[in-house]
Amino acid sequence: MTLIAAGRLADGFSQRSTGPVEKRRLDAALLRVLFRLASLLILVYLGVYAIDYVGIPIAPLIAGLGVSGLAIALAVRPTLENIIGGLTLFADRPVRVGDFCAYGDKIGTVEVIGLRSTRIRSLDRTVVTIPNAEFSQMQLVNFARRDMMLYKFMLGLRYETTPDQLRYVLAKVREMLLGHPKVTPDPARIRFLEFGAYSLDLEVFAYVDSQDWGQYLAIREDLNLRIMDIVAEAGTGFAFPSQTAYLAKDSGLDAQRGEEACQQVEFWRARGKLPFPSSRKKGASGENLLDYPAKGSPDYHPRV
Repeated sequence: MTLIAAGRLADGFSQRSTGPVEKRRLDAALLRVLFRLASLLILVYLGVYAIDYVGIPIAPLIAGLGVSGLAIALAVRPTLENIIGGLTLFADRPVRVGDFCAYGDKIGTVEVIGLRSTRIRSLDRTVVTIPNAEFSQMQLVNFARRDMMLYKFMLGLRYETTPDQLRYVLAKVREMLLGHPKVTPDPARIRFLEFGAYSLDLEVFAYVDSQDWGQYLAIREDLNLRIMDIVAEAGTGFAFPSQTAYLAKDSGLDAQRGEEACQQVEFWRARGKLPFPSSRKKGASGENLLDYPAKGSPDYHPRV
C-alpha cells in the first residue's frame, strides 16, 4: 500500500505541476517525464527499504540477480535507449509539443513527447507513435521556427517577347516586390536567368514576412496575380511547351550583311588575326571595352 500511495503521489504531483509551469514558460512535457522518472526511483528505493525492513538480506538477493543480470540488461536496453532518446530531445529541443515538423519523409504536428515514445498527428489526422531512440536519430525540420517563408519560382515568358518588353517586366516586378508590405526588400529580386528550351526564364526570389502557412498562401496568391497583371501590361505572355506553325513568306537571309561578315573574316585571315582556336588575340587590347551598365541605365557612366 505504501508503494502504491507513493507512486500515485509522485504521478499526481507531476500532473499538477504542469499547469503553473506552463505559465512560467518552462517545458511542461519535460517536467512530466522527470517526475515520472523520479517516481520510478522512489518506488525502487521504497521497495528496497521494505525488503530490508522485513528482514530479508539484500546482499544475497543482489548476488542472485547477478546471474540473470545480463539477460535483464539486454531486455531493458531498448527501454533505456528510448529514455535516453527522450532526454536528448528535451536537451536539444529540435521540436517541442505543438510544433509542425517534418520527420524523415513525413510531416505532422508533435502532440506528446513521452518517456518512451513521441506521438505525432499526421496530415491525415492519424496518430503516429515513434520510439524516442529512433525519432531522435531522424532529420527533423521544424517549420514552427521559421521567421520568414521563401517565395521562389521560374517565370517563363514566350520567345516572341522583345527585349524592351522583357525590361518592362523586370522593372515592374522589381518595383512590385520592393513596394509590397509583406515582402522583405532584401534580397527580393527578379533576374533574366537563361534561355530555356521553350521560354525566356526569369527567376523570382524573395522572402515573405509571415510564419503562418495559411497567411503565406494568401500573400503568395496576391503576388502571383500582380505578376500576371504585369505580364499582361507588357503585351507578352507565359510560355508553355508547344509548337507554333508560322504561315508566312520566308524572308530568306540578308545577303548584304552576309557579304559584310565574309569580308570581315577575310580581313582577319589576310592579317593573320583569326581568333581560332584561341579566343584571345596576341598583342590585342580588346578587354574592358563594353559599357556596363548599358547606356540609358541610371548607373551608366560614359567612358573617358
